[in-house]
Amino acid sequence: MATYRVCKTFTVESGHMLSKHPERCKYPHGHTRTVEVVVAGESLDANGMLVDFKALKLALQDHIERYDHSMAVNSSDPLLPTLQKMYPADAVVVFEDMEPTTEAIAREIFDFVSQTLDQGFQEAHYQIHPGQVRLERVRVWETPSSWAEYGV
Repeated sequence: MATYRVCKTFTVESGHMLSKHPERCKYPHGHTRTVEVVVAGESLDANGMLVDFKALKLALQDHIERYDHSMAVNSSDPLLPTLQKMYPADAVVVFEDMEPTTEAIAREIFDFVSQTLDQGFQEAHYQIHPGQVRLERVRVWETPSSWAEYGV
């Protein structure tokens, strides 16, 4: 069966620190991350679209943009309490007992998008019906030459 696919891309300036890394990645550092969300389906709506790009943007941008200008940290990192004292709560994204690798970020975003698509979304006249599209993958670029992906 033929399938339509659309991709919505977001860009964030995102920091992380990998406390278990043996080299420099254990120190706070940042990346210009590009996040690609790919959804698919077999039919188009009355407007000739699989899903409106703006509806995807509105449904997902707040969650993805929480990574923008924030630091992702493992909950067991000994520096976490210091970071939480130094910065506002929304500037630290905590991964529960998990290193905030690009793979883990891709999975976390995938889980959020999947739940959002299952529940549906509506804001003004932009709408995504539950089950309208299925999530295929979330790809997170860490550098222009390196990405991690989570999907079905």
